[in-house]
Amino acid sequence: MIGDRIEAWSRSHRPAVDLIVTAALLVVTAVFALSVHAPAEHFLFSGLLLLPLAVRRSRPALCLLLVAVVALAQWLTVRDTVGALPADVAVLLAVHAAAAYGPRWARGVGLGAGLVGAVLGGVAWPQLVDTLVAHVAIGSALAAAVVAAWAVGTLHRIRQAAERELAVLAERQRIAREMHDVVAHSLAVVIAQADGGRYVPGNAVAALGAISAHARQALGETRRILGVLRADQQSLEPALGLADLATLVDGLEASLTMDDLEVEPGVGLAAYRIVQEGLTNVLKHAGPGARAEVTVRRTAGWLEILVADDGRGPGDGAGGLGLIGMRERAAAYGGSVELTARAGGGSLLMARMSL
Repeated sequence: MIGDRIEAWSRSHRPAVDLIVTAALLVVTAVFALSVHAPAEHFLFSGLLLLPLAVRRSRPALCLLLVAVVALAQWLTVRDTVGALPADVAVLLAVHAAAAYGPRWARGVGLGAGLVGAVLGGVAWPQLVDTLVAHVAIGSALAAAVVAAWAVGTLHRIRQAAERELAVLAERQRIAREMHDVVAHSLAVVIAQADGGRYVPGNAVAALGAISAHARQALGETRRILGVLRADQQSLEPALGLADLATLVDGLEASLTMDDLEVEPGVGLAAYRIVQEGLTNVLKHAGPGARAEVTVRRTAGWLEILVADDGRGPGDGAGGLGLIGMRERAAAYGGSVELTARAGGGSLLMARMSL
């Protein structure tokens, strides 16, 4: 959507957006001043009020201080001549910025300074109707505007904090899924190979080799996953994907049939983890001697993944955390996962994700 793209661009280019908004306000106020043949003081105070808005999000406390000083100078010097200015909207924007982006002390100072300004504005304006009721009404209206700006800024700050917490939670869940998939699959392979080597002495060397290979791969993946937990050491290794599926079936009683596909990295990683968890379920629940067949194909705009085995059936794996993780991965790409009993014995894992 165009709106989402604009919002994403504005979030990643805040200084540029603030400069654009400030420039637009300067142009609007200049056009208004020219249309009413305003004196030089009008242009001067309008510019001095609006210019600090260029740093309202990067330096909210500084913006608040500069706007407050200029607004006070305006009230002291030209309140009986030029009076209120359209550029006085900078006070509301500065109060909002202090509440939304400023430190704790700036939030309270912004609200207090704004309310003081509302009282001073009620005293000085309106200039043409000099009655107590009019002054109280103007002061009340200005105070209400200040409180509204401060409240909106506070709500924005609370929402941003909540979004950050949700992002952290989502990242923790993603890492937990990654760790579960890596550790569960590798341990299942190690156990299966160890059992095979123990009961079939002639396969001991091959079993030890498979155990070593999968343990090394698990160690590497664990290090890569844990690397994202350190802000100063982001992993630059490419994400696992469809091209790495062959390593999952290597050394197992499993076959892989896959179309020649190119998918985005996120889909590729999700597919890899779904196949990994599917094979883990086979090793854990299908029983000794079970064989798995993995199929990855494109069907009418969908990436389909089938993991079938000829073992005992889904068993307890139908409701475990692994299946929940697979469903979450598929759902992120508009897909679904089902684990059912296979006709003729065994289980069938069916997953699909939108391409």
